[in-house]
Amino acid sequence: MSQVPPRGIVRSGLDAAFEADETRKSNLILRARLLRDQQDDEQASQHFAEAAEIEASLSDRCAELGLVQKALIHRFSAASCWAHAGNFYQAIAICDELLTRELPQRLRRDVEDFAGILRSRRARLYAQLSLVGASE
Repeated sequence: MSQVPPRGIVRSGLDAAFEADETRKSNLILRARLLRDQQDDEQASQHFAEAAEIEASLSDRCAELGLVQKALIHRFSAASCWAHAGNFYQAIAICDELLTRELPQRLRRDVEDFAGILRSRRARLYAQLSLVGASE
């Protein structure tokens, strides 16, 4: 009988502190979404930005342990959190950095699509800001 490799994302070497940070990050994202739904955009952005910082740290810790797939997922999540916080520059920079790496095909497609959406929204924002500046 042949052994089937385990499915899912490898978590070997991750300790309770890592899990606590993952939980804290997840709670921040949930609170941010709730705040956004309540039109408290400032607080929501702060929570998303804090979650983005944690995601980046989680990604770095996974990379140090050789957990490449988990590191990539946390890095992409950091980009998403930065975008939700309103920081398109940082979100796009992370996506561009990810695209320089060898990625699974599905993740590559998701990162490319997300970066494209962010660039499009940033261009619309710039156009709107230009209109505001022109009316002064």
